[in-house]
Amino acid sequence: GVKNGVKKAPKAWIVREKDERDEPTPYPDYPHPDANAVDMYLYPGAPELGRLQLQPADAPGQETVVDNFSFSGEALAQAEITDHRLLYLSPVLQNDVHISGLASVKVRVASSKSTANLSVWLVSLPWNTGRRTTITDNIITRGWADPQNHRSLTESEPLTPGEFVELEFDLQPDDQIINAGQQIGLMLFSSDKDFTLHPDPGTKLTIDLEGTILTLPVVGGKAAVEKAFKW
Repeated sequence: GVKNGVKKAPKAWIVREKDERDEPTPYPDYPHPDANAVDMYLYPGAPELGRLQLQPADAPGQETVVDNFSFSGEALAQAEITDHRLLYLSPVLQNDVHISGLASVKVRVASSKSTANLSVWLVSLPWNTGRRTTITDNIITRGWADPQNHRSLTESEPLTPGEFVELEFDLQPDDQIINAGQQIGLMLFSSDKDFTLHPDPGTKLTIDLEGTILTLPVVGGKAAVEKAFKW
């Protein structure tokens, strides 16, 4: 019953990446009302770097990653060449890109064994290894899924080796501005050293690139991404 004006105040307050003294910036809501889903597609490049782009590639094929939990996600994101992750990079951003809400991925994957982990990181590169790194410097968001639960979150079933299944899931909620000069990277790998079980190394995950899509909630939608994505 106290008339303090709170109902007229902005609904969301976010401490931005460069805000001084942790003073938050007001927004009309969260996710940002101007955030729209933008689909991004994969162009092959393993074991080096593939591309993240706005148009589907013609017959992009399949790429394979070999599980090995002994490599951290941070190490995999910084590796130039490795069989233990697939990494797809956007062009160097010409403008800031504001992500607000839930990113999601659709992945078509086959495993060489009846069980496997699937880990997905969205990263900002080049990786900042300086002393003054913050929570928003390198990892944009991430998520994990068990391919054995591709039909149900409550009931799992063994995978048939070599048979493709489809997974679709959200990554962790986020609101982050990726600065011009950076690249947005989608990294797919199997076991996450810090967050998943540690099966014996060697399981192979084959990703069908045509059946794999990243969806980002971008303030300004596709037009904002097209402006930033200029090779």
